[in-house]
Amino acid sequence: MLKKMTPDFAVKESLRENVKFIINVGSSLEGSKKSLEYSRMYENVFASVGVHPHDAEDFKDKELAALEALIRDGYISRNNDIFNDSFTVINEGVSTNSSNKKIVAIGETGFDYFRNLSPKKDQEKAFIKHIELALKYNLPLIVHDRDAHEDTLKILSCYYPDKNKNFKAVVHCFLGDPGFALKCLELGLFISFTGIITFPNAKNLGETVKAVPIDKIFIETDTPYLAPQEKRGQENYPGFVKYVAHKIAEIKNMSVAEVAAITSKNAESFFALV
Repeated sequence: MLKKMTPDFAVKESLRENVKFIINVGSSLEGSKKSLEYSRMYENVFASVGVHPHDAEDFKDKELAALEALIRDGYISRNNDIFNDSFTVINEGVSTNSSNKKIVAIGETGFDYFRNLSPKKDQEKAFIKHIELALKYNLPLIVHDRDAHEDTLKILSCYYPDKNKNFKAVVHCFLGDPGFALKCLELGLFISFTGIITFPNAKNLGETVKAVPIDKIFIETDTPYLAPQEKRGQENYPGFVKYVAHKIAEIKNMSVAEVAAITSKNAESFFALV
């Protein structure tokens, strides 16, 4: 069992590793509230709010209203100047417009057919509600896809590429093959890789990394799990994102500095972090 490190340690150690922005991703109502709370504690921490597809069966109008209330609260926090803008990059997850809000994305949301803890129809309904929320507040979407490539593409194709020009999404913790990745790129999606790409048995995923242009890639940790191979068995945290950058550099025959600079710029621009 992983020993849970404190938020203070994670943030300070990540800064020492040149992680300038951290996005704490919500996967439940309680987790989303915590995300916003942590974002208020640290200038360089931002939040996303959402309910994981595992809990989609219980995602009703009441839960949707609760997420919307958090988003409005996030706007108020920034507009009241509780924090001063500073800091500047490499990112923990995936974020909008840090100049006036602390909640910077919707999600994670999508489909999980690996564990199937909620009926597929409920997952679809919850996914669509999250998408509509992202559109309403002009926020990017963090997409969870596990063993659900076809349905993920089917839903997202209703919004891409020209139907909603302000809609932006990234498939996080990407596990698909190059064919699925290319279909995602055709829809305008971004793709985010985790420490999984460093695992010895992830050679096929390495082919996907090779196929995706560097200007469409984010890097993330998906903490507290999925620590990179060099740190297997340890609790994952944002500072370990450097190992993902190193692996991408190796696969693409680029320098680590190039990978860090480009993927950081991708995230900053996409999520309006600066």
